[in-house]
Amino acid sequence: GMFGPLGVGHRHRAQGLGSALLQHALLEMHALGYAYAVIGAASSIDFYKRAVDAIEIEDSTPGIYAGLGLANG
Repeated sequence: GMFGPLGVGHRHRAQGLGSALLQHALLEMHALGYAYAVIGAASSIDFYKRAVDAIEIEDSTPGIYAGLGLANG
């Protein structure tokens, strides 16, 4: 399934909120039967790598987000 983009306001960053939201969403997707999630328009690939060991899909930018003014799109 598709996930994202995810964002947390500047004042609330570095408190674990983004990781908690991401992990909860992915666990819910798993419970619904999804085997994996594609995280679209990721502005911080390093965050997703740290939080859930995400793997970047090379040459996938801009993907379906082209022209929408979102991160990497």
